[in-house]
Amino acid sequence: MNSTGILGRFQFVGDYPGVGCFLVTVLVLGTVFGTSGNLLILISVCKIIKMRSLEYIFIANLAISDMFVTLVADPMNIVGKLEGENFFHQVPGLCEAVAYMCTVSCIVSLGSITLMSFSRFVFICHNKYYKTIFRKGTCVAMCVGLYLIGISLILLNLAGIGGHSFDRKSLVCIWDRMATYYYTVTFSVVLVWIPVLFTGLFYICIYSTFRKNCRVVTDMTSHNLQRKSIGFARTLFLIYAVFTTCWVPYAIIIVADRNDSFPHESHLIITTFAHLHPSLNWLVYYLTNKNFHYAFNSIIPVDKCTVKKITKIRVIPAIK
Repeated sequence: MNSTGILGRFQFVGDYPGVGCFLVTVLVLGTVFGTSGNLLILISVCKIIKMRSLEYIFIANLAISDMFVTLVADPMNIVGKLEGENFFHQVPGLCEAVAYMCTVSCIVSLGSITLMSFSRFVFICHNKYYKTIFRKGTCVAMCVGLYLIGISLILLNLAGIGGHSFDRKSLVCIWDRMATYYYTVTFSVVLVWIPVLFTGLFYICIYSTFRKNCRVVTDMTSHNLQRKSIGFARTLFLIYAVFTTCWVPYAIIIVADRNDSFPHESHLIITTFAHLHPSLNWLVYYLTNKNFHYAFNSIIPVDKCTVKKITKIRVIPAIK
């Protein structure tokens, strides 16, 4: 594929049916399941779980930012791969607006994940400071601060630093990796590497503290509370692991492909893979957290039939 050429309507899917149909299908599924899943998260937090823990503020913030990706960015990603760049030329400012909001959303998402891990780190490793640092007002302020960080990175574009446009290799409206290389490096570090490393460090400390305390805790109530806290930390760690797995390849390729010489397919697949993260979070909550599992099923009984069938199969042989 030629990174300098403009593909026409349906040309990408027509010229490369295998890759094209696969990526469009993945994006359609991500849009449908991701939007539905994030709605389930927000309804569960607001109506059922009722934010009994302050971390649910960060979880709601993450779901809101992810909702933009699944509801707006992913559909525009599909349009880019089907209609091509010319579609966005017909609507001036559309591509830039989508790319701006996608950048802010990604920063807010990873920032929310980092704040969730930091709150668990303080709660488990330095509990005496938890109520001092984490209050409802401060948590909301932290969330607002993430949006301000994202907006500040975008405002630098007005000064000629960096940019957002239609990427002809990944066929999506996104951060312009070729506009200012050194700023792209900074963007990669700020967006991915610093949060990923700090978050990983928090979880290492949590794991170390849990291992040490398991040897000294004898009171059953304290032990149960600690295990519940660790269980919640495990759920948040898996959210972090999914985000890292999806976004680290993108952070690497935008820096490594300085001369724009990497294969077209590598950019297409890596960028699409990165945008799958917002579509997977709800599944992690559902499979690893009892509160969300119950909340989701009270809204949409996803596993009602399967659970009953499995129960019946196991019970019937025991009846005499």
